[in-house]
Amino acid sequence: MLRFSKKILHKNHTRFVHQAVIHNSYIESRNGTFECSNPATGQVCGEVSNCSVAETIEAIQSAKDCFKHFSRSLPSYRAQLLCRWADLINTNNKEIAEMITMEMGKPLKESIGEVAYATSFLYHFASLIKTGLTGETLAPGQTQWRPLNIRQPVGPVATITPWNFPVAMITRKAGAAIAAGCSVINAPSEDTPIVALHLAKLGIEAGFPDGLLNVLPSSRENKPALGEILCKHPDIAAMSFTGSTEVGKLLIRQCADTVTRVHMELGGNAPLIVFDSADVDRALNATMMAKFKNAGQACNAANRLFVHSSIYSEFVEKLSQRILALRMGNGMERKTDIGPLVNSKGSEKVRTIVKNTVDNAEIELIVSNENTDHSSELPYYSPTLLSCNSNTNVSIFHEEIFGPVAALYSFDTEDEVIHLANSTRYGLQAYIFTRDLAQSWRVSEALEYGMVAVNEGAISSACNPFGGWKESGIGREAGHFGIDEFTENKLICFGL
Repeated sequence: MLRFSKKILHKNHTRFVHQAVIHNSYIESRNGTFECSNPATGQVCGEVSNCSVAETIEAIQSAKDCFKHFSRSLPSYRAQLLCRWADLINTNNKEIAEMITMEMGKPLKESIGEVAYATSFLYHFASLIKTGLTGETLAPGQTQWRPLNIRQPVGPVATITPWNFPVAMITRKAGAAIAAGCSVINAPSEDTPIVALHLAKLGIEAGFPDGLLNVLPSSRENKPALGEILCKHPDIAAMSFTGSTEVGKLLIRQCADTVTRVHMELGGNAPLIVFDSADVDRALNATMMAKFKNAGQACNAANRLFVHSSIYSEFVEKLSQRILALRMGNGMERKTDIGPLVNSKGSEKVRTIVKNTVDNAEIELIVSNENTDHSSELPYYSPTLLSCNSNTNVSIFHEEIFGPVAALYSFDTEDEVIHLANSTRYGLQAYIFTRDLAQSWRVSEALEYGMVAVNEGAISSACNPFGGWKESGIGREAGHFGIDEFTENKLICFGL
């Protein structure tokens, strides 16, 4: 039985939402609360409900009840809801950006950019759904048949979202699901629950029906049990997850018994290739964005930099100068270019990968920028550049870094660098820089990645499909591809 206290959220409520949001109500968890902290200062941001299995079951029932009627709603109505939600997020963009920076540390200017990025998904999904879910008329297999294929919403959707883009990853998943006609349960990262709950608050203000968007914050200790229920419950029709490959594999196994549809946006180990014909300055600008934005904490961040031997020395010198100019610090300070990593676990992982790499005698530490006033006890990590020569038998070549560290490699031939770039279990995104059109096409096709950026440092948008090959995921987000993930195909065949 649902335990709704019906404390509806109002505009005059406290600035931060601290309780779980289920069925458009505040819910205090039976399991108490947990703390989340500002990585730039170590200070506690707040205490939020620590949801467990009990609240998860309530949210599933709420989403199931909502889906019964929402799945039959007009596309124009769903588009209106998404646009209202986006408008409210934009109206509150400064406050939301401050929440992002407070919880996970990225510079405020990047957080403001993320809010705009997040709402672009909602507006785009709204524009797509206005024409409805398109089907197709099929060729008949018998003279009396008239077959057609339609698409219908898959059912209640569970989403588990990360801390590195805590607003955009919610709108990219929930926006597509709502556009398709699905209700949503979101389990945000334990590092960024406050901003997720604020999005739920704004959804209610936008007119979301009860149970359309339920948000379940939980601690690191509680998250496995919560995730398992979301994967195994028969009323959950799809699981959409963004996070590490290791956790993604676990969720896929848990979804197997109920054959729950899975969408996985997982880890990456992106190569960035600079050919001898490249515009070096353009490649440098793109490298700084692809590697050091969000302190390198992105699944599609450039980790391995392959530079043609003829321009290697020039590229290294110029890149080193740019890295030394970066300023680390509290993301709330205007001068900050790179904030802290999200927590001590993240900084320790980066530190271990770098140590294991530089312990190899063939690795050279080119530059490590200590341009900061931060305390050594906080999870900052200095932007670092390593020269690995041709050594691929090191940790940094094979592991996802998730920090402001880049590994440089020199190459001579196109075939050589394609082989090096593909020598990884990941296949999310690659970057190439060349002014040779034939080469750009040839290499793009040869790279085993779901996305290839040619002469650009960022290509993610509301219109472009986002997703990877190999162990970097299953399915696509954004564009009409994102909506498709939350629909089922149905054949209807008329006999005349």
